[in-house]
Amino acid sequence: MATQYRTRTRIDAPITTVWGLLADVERMPDWTPSIKKVTLLAGTGLAVGTSVEMRQPRMPAMTWTIDEVTPMRHFRWWARIGGVATYADHWLEPRADGRKVEVRFAVRQTGPMAGLVGALTMRRTARYVDQEINGLKQASEAAVARDLR
Repeated sequence: MATQYRTRTRIDAPITTVWGLLADVERMPDWTPSIKKVTLLAGTGLAVGTSVEMRQPRMPAMTWTIDEVTPMRHFRWWARIGGVATYADHWLEPRADGRKVEVRFAVRQTGPMAGLVGALTMRRTARYVDQEINGLKQASEAAVARDLR
């Protein structure tokens, strides 16, 4: 059984600004309260095979490994704990004017315990994903405002 959560937003910033913030995964705690700490374990930067330890409030520390990257467009990482594999996708799609970006985040849990774990944690997971996408929006738009001064 699988459980999932998806959300989206439009960010008033160039894709280079949004991707720059999103790709600097160790600095995610600077713009979202849903992540306390990200520590690089293996690899360099946002690349396939890079692994990080992520600490989130009220969640066990998890090791996330990047398995897909399309620069300036998408990355996915995944983590396994117990009988559940969790996949988190991050997509960016520039709008025609080049000054706005459609951002989509999705979290999917699979495995024999996914239904039970999803029932217990999906509300918190959804709240955290919403905090992440909203934090990315605020940080990106603030960076553009600073650049305009």
